[in-house]
Amino acid sequence: MDFENEVRRIARAKWPAAQFGGAAMLDGRERDGIFETEESVHFIEATVSASASKAKEDTRKLFRSIVDHNKLQGMKNAVGWFVTKAEPTAEQRKEVHEQGKGQVRAVSYSQFQQSLIDVRAYLSARKLHGFGSVQDFASGGKNPSISFVEIGLTSKALDENYLVNDILEGALEGNHFAITGQYGAGKSMTLRELFFRLEARYIRGATSKFPVYINLREHSGQRDPVELLERHARSIGFESPSSLIRAWRAGFVVLLADGFDEITSLGVQGSWKKLKDLRMRSLEGVRKLHRESIGTGIVVGGRSHYFEDDRELCNALGLHEGLVLSLDEFTETQMRSFLSRFPGVEHEGAFPQWLPTRPLLLGYLASRGLLSELGENSGMPDAVDGWDYLLDQIYEREGRIETNLDGQTLRRILERAASLARTTEDGLGPITRSELFSAFTEVCGYEPDEQGVLAIQRLPGLGIYRAEDESRCFVDAELADVCKGREVVQFLEAPFDMVKNPGWVGAMNACDRPINEVAINFVLRRLEISHDARGVIRQAVAFLNSRSDLACARGDVAVILLTGELHLDIAFIVSEVNFGARLVEFHPHMLPLSNMQFSHCLFDGVVLNPEVGSNSLPYFDSCLIEQISGRVSSDDLPRDRIMHSCDIGGFDSAATGAAIRAVRMSVGEKVLLITLRKLFVQSLSGRAESALYRGLDVDERRMVGDVLRMLKRHELAVEYSRGDGVIWLPVRKALTRVKRILSAPNESGEEVVRDCRAMG
Repeated sequence: MDFENEVRRIARAKWPAAQFGGAAMLDGRERDGIFETEESVHFIEATVSASASKAKEDTRKLFRSIVDHNKLQGMKNAVGWFVTKAEPTAEQRKEVHEQGKGQVRAVSYSQFQQSLIDVRAYLSARKLHGFGSVQDFASGGKNPSISFVEIGLTSKALDENYLVNDILEGALEGNHFAITGQYGAGKSMTLRELFFRLEARYIRGATSKFPVYINLREHSGQRDPVELLERHARSIGFESPSSLIRAWRAGFVVLLADGFDEITSLGVQGSWKKLKDLRMRSLEGVRKLHRESIGTGIVVGGRSHYFEDDRELCNALGLHEGLVLSLDEFTETQMRSFLSRFPGVEHEGAFPQWLPTRPLLLGYLASRGLLSELGENSGMPDAVDGWDYLLDQIYEREGRIETNLDGQTLRRILERAASLARTTEDGLGPITRSELFSAFTEVCGYEPDEQGVLAIQRLPGLGIYRAEDESRCFVDAELADVCKGREVVQFLEAPFDMVKNPGWVGAMNACDRPINEVAINFVLRRLEISHDARGVIRQAVAFLNSRSDLACARGDVAVILLTGELHLDIAFIVSEVNFGARLVEFHPHMLPLSNMQFSHCLFDGVVLNPEVGSNSLPYFDSCLIEQISGRVSSDDLPRDRIMHSCDIGGFDSAATGAAIRAVRMSVGEKVLLITLRKLFVQSLSGRAESALYRGLDVDERRMVGDVLRMLKRHELAVEYSRGDGVIWLPVRKALTRVKRILSAPNESGEEVVRDCRAMG
């Protein structure tokens, strides 16, 4: 009965004038289908049997119907159809030929459906067209060379997990799904995999429904579903758009619509106040397409922060009782499986903690050979180089999607948003709609039009903070830090141009905390490339000295000077900056900073190595310093540098390298503890190998190489080779172990302590 119903459904779509035709009784015997048009009458018998006797019996019924019709209504041509589920056998075709006398056609179900639409021709044409944002990581072509890796999908509403096959079965039953995720989470790849699995089902005859995959960004401004489908057919080179419409009307398709966040409407000027209305208007054609798809399974994909909530998503997209699924990020097992598909990538070692777990971002790194020997390769990038590279790749790709904004411009908008986010508690957000609007205007030089508004909404690197006010936040702290670092470089290189941006100036006046290690290292590496770090810094300091504001920019320059050991030959006052998040250390090999003065600043910790001469230190005036290490009391301070106006919370002599040397332990143990302090206490973003030798005597220096090899063997640190030397990166998940070692090395039970002790 199900098979007969499917055949009748095709017949009604094939002959729309006979849409009320169906099963009927003739001469006391049932006919599976009679469909009469203005020009002809079609008699149908459908069977799942492969027997010749069934073909003989049904063909006789069909021929008798044709003869009777011709006697009574000879003006209309009569045709008989013998439809089988599988390909008709040779014996069946013989019986149809003999009994039907040339007036009955023997066809398979697939052939009968092909008379409505050439499904295989559509599928073939569709596979030659791009699938959303899917591309090969290495070549950039439309067909990825890396096979699909299943990622879990989660329904927050039902607290359940789904796989691709679960969605496939639901879509074949006519259910509606929305797949959401952040940038690079694998939405298009998941929809593409769903397309191929549905195609395989259709080809082997397990279903009469075939997938139609639509790139929504190719249909901006379209409001009519028929027009949308016709344009889709033409864009992929399918020769019969009208047949696709008939198949859709008949319910023979599963709609896969990719990129609801990439479609724009025409003639609507962007306004944040009208953003919800803009989304509704932009998706009018898609909404109508879905609502007119009666009984059709629908799966639509887009970025998770595009709509305020799931209710708006389903309403705007016209999904009936739609189930919203969010794409999870790769688990460690899935990451290893994914990376194993790239030639030359070893994936047995530990992953760097900054490594993104989204397929697109991870694939970019792996395809460019940056992850060739994870965990063991000395060339593994740190967070600074890793995110800088990824942002270039991400925004080059975004530039190909946007019609009027190139990738670097979009990245500059993100970087300006990072500066604005510095005024928030954690430096990640929230970033308000008006602030994003301002970032766009300052970078582009004009207010965003409708396309610009939508581009802002979907900036990669930003996620939703609060749905109700459309605010955003950065999805990764180190990504945000690289963006902040680029903004600081922009200021250092062109301070007079930078202050023309009121949003940036406002942020530098409202923020009181300087950039942290990742951003600092980014700036220092860019200054190294410029080969004029001294001149650039001097220019920035001279400019800041000419103004009374931009406290945060002063703090940025200060931490760059402290970390990069750059020469400062002009006076520089840093006022009202909170350095609380970092440990400020002064060691004997640093360049003099006597031209710098800190006034009314806050420090959580300052380390004064006993060997540092006071004439190398900056001045501290009216500052609050929670703790000074390396000095035992107020009387032990260089009062010509740390003024009596400063408020000192306490002293700690046990946290310095000198204090470690005073403890009775082997040289190997001392070097281990000093190195761990430099990597895990003073910075968690890595230290140049040369910096790990500083402050050590001759005997201690001889031990550094062996200690570093021990740290690597015991998974406490990894090395990263750059063009200008080796960087040692702390393994952050080992932070608890390291704290235990530093606080009680003998009682920690760590094998690395015993190994270093054995060195002597």
